[in-house]
Amino acid sequence: MRDGGRSAGFTLIETLVALVIFVAGYLLIYQSVSLGWRGAMAAHTEKEALRLARTRMASAGVETRLAEGQQSGQTSDGYTWTMNIRRYRQPDSDDGPAALAGFWVTVDVRWTEWALRRSRSLQLATLKLAVQP
Repeated sequence: MRDGGRSAGFTLIETLVALVIFVAGYLLIYQSVSLGWRGAMAAHTEKEALRLARTRMASAGVETRLAEGQQSGQTSDGYTWTMNIRRYRQPDSDDGPAALAGFWVTVDVRWTEWALRRSRSLQLATLKLAVQP
């Protein structure tokens, strides 16, 4: 509004432009924070899945005997794990009975990311040795 050549306030156009700039800035910051939060949550779920897989793998041969087979279970927070144990066979081993036996231990952990509603998984595998009786 102009009152005798003096500025008495903002015009409607100036107010709308300021509002549009404010909303655009707000949306940009909101999207950045939201994306960062989703990334942090995904990292947290992957860390928990890796912890579970390492725990299950460490228990093979300690809490459970190393023998061919499959075990599975589910945690209270939605992770499903499967542990496969199979005997390692050397390709050219005709030396007779060995004092050590090898076993492939594979742990597969699956979960659903709540933010993205998609299924994720990770797998760890190692070769463990056991003394033959």
